[in-house]
Amino acid sequence: MRTTIKDIARYTGFSVTTISLVLNGKAKKIPKQTKDVILEAADRLNYHPNQVAVGLVKKRTNTIGLIISDVSNVFFSNLAKGVEDECRRQDWNLILCNTNDKHSRDISYIQVLADKGVDGILFCMALDSSKKKGMESIGLMEKLKIPFVMIDRFLEGARCCFVSLNHELGGYMATEHLLKLGHRRIGCVTGPDVLEDSMARLTGYKKALAEYEIDFEPSLLYHGNYDRESGINGADYLVDKDVSAIFAFNDMCAYGVYNRLKRLGKSVPEDISLVGYDNIFFSEILDVPLTSVEQPVYEMGVEAVKQLIDGINSGNCAEKSILFQPRLIVRESTSEYKER
Repeated sequence: MRTTIKDIARYTGFSVTTISLVLNGKAKKIPKQTKDVILEAADRLNYHPNQVAVGLVKKRTNTIGLIISDVSNVFFSNLAKGVEDECRRQDWNLILCNTNDKHSRDISYIQVLADKGVDGILFCMALDSSKKKGMESIGLMEKLKIPFVMIDRFLEGARCCFVSLNHELGGYMATEHLLKLGHRRIGCVTGPDVLEDSMARLTGYKKALAEYEIDFEPSLLYHGNYDRESGINGADYLVDKDVSAIFAFNDMCAYGVYNRLKRLGKSVPEDISLVGYDNIFFSEILDVPLTSVEQPVYEMGVEAVKQLIDGINSGNCAEKSILFQPRLIVRESTSEYKER
């Protein structure tokens, strides 16, 4: 059973009011000896305040919820670490919710977090969220009057604070790198068409092609789902299109591309150059280390917590976009184009 203030009162003989004042740091007129006895008893009886009850009194639980789509993906585990570390620095609590990229779980977890009395939510919506589904999630948080900040995946039309990367620039940098190496038939394994971040990377890809006066060919796109299986299938599709380079829209796709090319007897980068996106840890320890666009995902998690807590404290989560800048990490998976 949880130790209560009444238990400490019975143990020490002091009144509930006196003990409450001491434990809440409001015992200015109570003798030090009395304070010491009460604090020692609280420690011995393993007393911890009931956060639900405290929250009801203060109308604040100092707890936020983090809804992410796939905690097994290193990108999201790094994001979660940034969020957790900043919560600890600010003495806030964190509840982690993993949706396995299902919109129905987004909705379910928003309601669960509201029932738990969280003060705010950091929200990375599921991959299967159409614009209509995404707005349903946002509408629910607004209806429940829960402050929230969106991370990484943005929804056009959402009026909220948003922390992400300049994905258009990231897509441009990856493509420009391959163009500078002389590649002209550059295939892409994209993310879901419904996600703004994937579309922004595609916009950057098209922009780089235009600057080099190369026509955009829709047939060089394989529409994937940000997973390894998409990379495998995308490699099969793009090899038949005679590409000399592939830009995978995240590193998980790039790993699928890399493994499939190897099985097809294609060497990276001798036969096909490969660029990923995210620069997660495993990218530098592949047999052929992967060139990748780096997202400062840990720092994005930290910033999202700061924005949410500031919004909770001020009573106003302002509508604004905070865009971090990408960095291209060049490794051994790309090389100059050679005539075949």
